[in-house]
Formats: sequence, C-alpha cells, structure tokens
Amino acid sequence: MAILNNLLKSKKLGEILVDSKLLNATQLEYALTEAKKRNMRLGTALVALNILSEDNIINALSQQLNIKKIELSKIAIDPAVGKILSETLSRQFKMVGINLYGNTLTVVLSDPLNVFAVDALKKAVSYDIEIAVAREHEILRAIDFVYSAKDIIKADKNEHINLNLNKEPQKDIGAYSVFGTSSSVNTEINKEIMESEDINIIKLVNDIIVSASKNRASDIHVEPLEDEILIRERIDGELFETKKIPKQFINPLIARIKIMSNMDIAEKRNAQDSRFNITLSGKELDIRVSVLPTINGEKAVLRILDKSSKIHKISESADIDNKTKDKILKLVNKKYGLFLITGPTGSGKTTTAYSILTELNKINKNLVTVENPVEYKIKYINQVEANLKGGMSFDSILRSVLRQDPDIILVGEIRDIDTAKIAIQASLTGHFVISTLHTQDASSTISRLIDMEIEPFLISSSIIGIIGQRLLKKLCDKCKEPFSPDVELLKELGLPEDKTIYFYKEKGCPACRDTGFKGRIPIYELLIPDKNLQKLILEKADVSMMRDTAVKNGFTTLRQHGILTVLEGLTTIEEVLQATQDI
Repeated sequence: MAILNNLLKSKKLGEILVDSKLLNATQLEYALTEAKKRNMRLGTALVALNILSEDNIINALSQQLNIKKIELSKIAIDPAVGKILSETLSRQFKMVGINLYGNTLTVVLSDPLNVFAVDALKKAVSYDIEIAVAREHEILRAIDFVYSAKDIIKADKNEHINLNLNKEPQKDIGAYSVFGTSSSVNTEINKEIMESEDINIIKLVNDIIVSASKNRASDIHVEPLEDEILIRERIDGELFETKKIPKQFINPLIARIKIMSNMDIAEKRNAQDSRFNITLSGKELDIRVSVLPTINGEKAVLRILDKSSKIHKISESADIDNKTKDKILKLVNKKYGLFLITGPTGSGKTTTAYSILTELNKINKNLVTVENPVEYKIKYINQVEANLKGGMSFDSILRSVLRQDPDIILVGEIRDIDTAKIAIQASLTGHFVISTLHTQDASSTISRLIDMEIEPFLISSSIIGIIGQRLLKKLCDKCKEPFSPDVELLKELGLPEDKTIYFYKEKGCPACRDTGFKGRIPIYELLIPDKNLQKLILEKADVSMMRDTAVKNGFTTLRQHGILTVLEGLTTIEEVLQATQDI
C-alpha cells in the first residue's frame, strides 16, 4: 500500500497546478472561493469556470504524482477485474479497476487526490494498489460497461491479466497480434491469457478473426439470437456457421470489437461503422466493421481485406481470355473516355478496377482515385477517401480533382446523377475515367444511366466500354466429378446434341471442407458501343434490343462465358444459371 500512502501525503491539487505553472495565486484563490460556493471539488470548479481543461489537470497530476494517465476508450477492461471493486464504491468515488497483474491491482480515478476515495480503496481490497488517472466521463462509461457485462474470467491472485497500456508493441506475442490503427494503439495478446483454460474475451475475438482468415472468409457475422450468439463466415460467397457462444457474452464481445475499431462502446442505440488493421502470420489485413442494433442485441459484421495480396495488372490476369484481354487493353489505353465495370455487390468490380489502374500506373501519368473506402493503397496513385457524413461526397471531391490536372480518374462508384454527370463531363474533356455501377449486366448499364436522367447523346459519346461480371464458386480440383448432361439441357443451352460433352459436379472432400467448392472464378462480358449501338442509345431502345444487336455483332454474354467455364470443368452449370438468371 506504499503507493496509496504516498498519495495521502502528497500536495493538494491547487499547489500542484501552481507548481506546474498552470495557475497563478489569484486564479487559485478565485477558483477555491467559487468551488466552496458551488459545493464543488477544486478540479470540477476549474473546468466549470473555463480556467483549465480536464486534460490540463490530468496531465499535471500524472507528471507531479508520477502516475499513469490512461485513455480508457482505447483499452479493453475485463469485467471480472473491474468487479473486484464494488459497484457502490466505484460509482461513489468515480474509480474503476482495469488491470490485475500478480498481486497488483491497477485502479483508475478521476481525482487521485481524494483522500476519502484512497482511504476507502485501502480498506476495500487486499491487493497492492497502483493508481492511475483518467477523464471522468471515460471512467463513468467504463463503470457502466463493467457492471452491465458478465464475468469473462475469474479474477484472483493466481491469474495474470496484463493489458498493454502503453503505445509500444510487445516484440514476442505468439502467433498473431491485433491493433487498431485508427486509435494508434497496439493491443497485444498476452501469452498467459492465450494459454488460459478459461474463456477470455480478447482471445475469443482474435480466435474468431484467425479462423476466418484461415478459412479464406470475406466476412464475419457476429449475430445475437434469443438464447445464443451465432458466428458465421462468408466463404466463396456463402455463409457457414462456425461457432456458437453463450448469449451472456454478447456485450463484452461487441465492446471488444468496438474498442479495436475505435467506436463508442457506450453507444448502443445507433449503427456505427469503422475499421482497423491486423497483422496475422505476416499478412496485413484491413477489417471494416459495421455494428447494428437488433432486437436481440447488437450485431457486428467484419469484412476482411488482405492488403498484402498483390493486385495483378489486367494484362497478367489468368481469368480473362487473351482475345478479351487485348480488347480491354486497347480501350483502357485511350486518352479519354468513360470505362465502366458493372455487376451486383460482391462481383469483384473493385478488383477489376484496381487491375486496370495498376496497368495504367506509370510515372508520366497523374492518377487520382475517389473511393469510399480506399481498399488498396497503390504507390504513385493519389487516392482520396470520400466521407459522406462529413460532406466529402463523390461529386464534391470530383470537382476538386478536376483542378488537380489528372490524366486518369477512378470514381469508386457512380451512386447518383451528380456523380454520373461529372464523370461523363470529365471523360468528354480529355480525361480517362474508370468507375463502377450496380447493374445486372453491361447492356442494362445504359438504361440505368438513362433512368438517372443522363442525356442519351452524352452516354453514347462518352462510354467506350462496359464490363459486366460475376463471381462463381470454383469446383474443387481434388474431388469434382464428371457427368454427361441431358440432351434437353444441351438443347436449352444451345450446345451440340450429337457430341460427347461432359459437365462437372461437386462432391466434397477434406480439402474443400466437404462443400465441393474451393475459391471463386469470374465470368465476364465486354460491351463496346459501336455505331449501331450508339444509334440505339440515342433512340432510348430497350435493353433486350441493345443486347440482341450486340450479340449479332459478336458480343459474348455473361451466360455464354459461364457455359464456357462449365465446359472447362471450372464450375457447375447450376452456378452459371443461378448467377445469370435475370439476364
């Protein structure tokens, strides 16, 4: 209890602030008088009178008393540690236990000079006490969290719970580490916690992320049900159940995810979005987090992006046939025009856009992107992140970008008429513009732009090419099985009925987790508006007429390309028909 005894003998707050040259004698006397009148403690009065900020006082206390200053919003508190102190004591003196290491309990106070608080603390616990200081509102939030959450692990003298409270990462942390870049704080996984047989919320969250990474998952769903928490992973486009957790862990589980994402852990009524980075077995992953309140509690979805994966040039892509590849390269090397990539969410549009950008990324070109969010960082490219909530919309940023002397512009997505108009105007004034659009296929992209009230003559004169694409589940090479399709199916697909044709179907093996599929492959269609198609655009012809005209001139549709991948044994006919059913 030596630390506590030293605090009891330390100077008063006013003397500390004067010694720190934050106050003069006149200000101190005035503040003391007002504090007495208002029945306030001196620190509260100084803040209320706008003489000093709470941070001024905390910094002075930390330096003069030689105690740690803690930012509680940036650390994970185990509720079992917090509950070593009674809720009554914590709320009465605005203090919370945050760390138990050996026989030393770290307690954070808003006023470490409150002799009544320190004395009560001495009598309440049998541990050695280390005192730290933090903002009062953060302590109150932490108290609310601790006493609303269930115990995660038992806290006693034999357990070492060591949270990394400083900003220096540990060098040896075992297999993986997790840290939130938005808060510039590294939260490392303590080996002793990882090896504990008890449930630990930090280990639990990291195990969920590690499992998803190993399974090649693109998304993690943390879903509270009535009586349990369901963890699901989206693998190759489909959700799979991976874990069930007792319902009582939902609050600390979501709180941990919020802390890693630098979200407000006290906000439970509104949706929140953020992101954080992790380093996992040498790979750097960017994880985008969305938290949404539901009737059973807050649900979190974590989207995983492997930033260490290499973006290949479009010319190096093994997924596009050489004939189509040559056509795309000819189009994207033009000096101006609008090149669009279309398809539903999760069809790989962004990857294709980045492949084209990487192809065009040369030192003699000024490349600028406007994205929300920036998914891959590429050297020599000026990447701007739109912030819709902050007023940084696509169209407003694009107007500024056009004053930056760009040669090539990537617009992450055309979402509205204003963005569409500026993108088209830029393409008609000497800039090459790449963008994405949510449509069913390449042909319906033109109708979509007309529906957005873009003049047909602008569409016909600006668009130089449109890629429509889908991602299909790829058959596992180790267990796929050949079969002979029915004659009726061959006839329906327009394939010769008098030839021996084999399709393949899924079976399932350990390599593919008994699903029959492993990985995904893209199918494409490339629409290049010729004079006939441009005429139909000006006439506002319907989608089917434009598609039929393009097919007569050699256009290969998504379904036709999909059938070719079936014949190559890469996917199933069911996958192709499902992906192209509305086309």
